[in-house]
Amino acid sequence: MANKKVRKSSQVTQEMDLKPFMNLMVVLIPMLLLSAEFAKVAIIDIKLPEQRGSQTKTTVKSAPTEDKSNKLLLTAIITDSVVTLGAKGGFMPSIYYREYHKYIAKDDQTEFTVEYKPGEAVKHPKTGREMTIYERFDINLYACDENRNVLKRLYTKYNEMLSNAEGQPLESVNPGDTVFALTNPRRMIIVSNPAEFSLKELSAYDELQNRLMKIKERYRDAEDGEDIIIAAENYVIYDKIVQIMDKAREAEYPNISIAKLRS
Repeated sequence: MANKKVRKSSQVTQEMDLKPFMNLMVVLIPMLLLSAEFAKVAIIDIKLPEQRGSQTKTTVKSAPTEDKSNKLLLTAIITDSVVTLGAKGGFMPSIYYREYHKYIAKDDQTEFTVEYKPGEAVKHPKTGREMTIYERFDINLYACDENRNVLKRLYTKYNEMLSNAEGQPLESVNPGDTVFALTNPRRMIIVSNPAEFSLKELSAYDELQNRLMKIKERYRDAEDGEDIIIAAENYVIYDKIVQIMDKAREAEYPNISIAKLRS
């Protein structure tokens, strides 16, 4: 009888303790949720081919009509830190920039420039008084690399950006070089004294005009060769859009349309 009791007790299974596992899940799940990146979905309006319905059972009876027009559909896309030119054929490399605001105080005429930071109040450097937008004199956008380092390029004494024959902004020149000032049409200069030019922060406005002029030269025969769409995010300051419109006109794009990017 004693042997039977021992054999029976050894066959009894013990329940698994799940408390340590549950404790781990309680800690792990919030950490995974905090570290996850959620995609932001934007709605894009598209037009489907007329022969195709919205149901999957509908078959396509004919191929969609190919756009064979000679339209460029040039668009300048503006965000708080990037300007990008796009067209029907693709996109050009983006122009990264840093934004600086110049102020002139209405009480003592003090002039100063600060880097714009959204949501941060600008204060007078001497009195600490909060400045108003009516004291903002100018907005400068300086082109920078992806590491936010401001780029410097050569300018003439008339504050014209200097480029080579391919339209690339120049950092240095030598006597005898043939360069071009950013005018429309471009003004050719034979360098005699490199000291005549100064190295300054590259204006994103100037580089934008430079690229628009190169596009104009290449696609002058486009049906909409005088049209440009300026698409900006909702929080882009309107003064920046106005200056970009001025640069577009200087590059011979008089027909300007304004659009907003969906957020």
